[in-house]
Amino acid sequence: MEFGCGAGSTMRAYKARNPDSFSLGVECFEDAAVLARGIFDKVLTGDAEAIELSEHGYQEESFDLIIYGDVLEHFVDPWQTLDRHLKYLRSGGAVCACIPNASHWSVILGLLNGEFKYEDSGLLDRTHLRFFTFSSIKELMENAGLAISEVKSKVQSTPEQQNALQLLSRLLDTQGGAIPPVPQLNWSTFQYVVKAIKQ
Repeated sequence: MEFGCGAGSTMRAYKARNPDSFSLGVECFEDAAVLARGIFDKVLTGDAEAIELSEHGYQEESFDLIIYGDVLEHFVDPWQTLDRHLKYLRSGGAVCACIPNASHWSVILGLLNGEFKYEDSGLLDRTHLRFFTFSSIKELMENAGLAISEVKSKVQSTPEQQNALQLLSRLLDTQGGAIPPVPQLNWSTFQYVVKAIKQ
């Protein structure tokens, strides 16, 4: 099951490896949902936070995998919504989520300059309602009864990145040890891809 499935590109790749699997997509935009119907076995159109799967005939614990590809940050209440969706995931099933990292160097430098500018896309996409670091992602998953089993960092290297990382390191060094060291991986990670298992 994939929430915010778009036109179905992620599920197309999944189906190539798991051709016999049943797939359900949930998408709020009808234009994308029309395209997704050529890939998913079933697509529901509606708000992922409001849709009630039981009203469409789905039983609790009927899915092995739930996918959130750059979706959770768009929810008004990702904590409650994740809890509600997990009713439909079997014990031992997995959640796979891709979530932007609010502790990326570009966001930190912006804050140091007194800026938090929303953009049309990217980390500060104006449609993002919630912001996460790895610590708060971990808390979100664990509070929902999930155990993180795998984490991958998506890094977008730019010419400015190395200079920015060196600057942030120097800033921390001037604090005389008052601020705990922050792994540079957190600063260079644009998005985290997290796999978590339902206990």
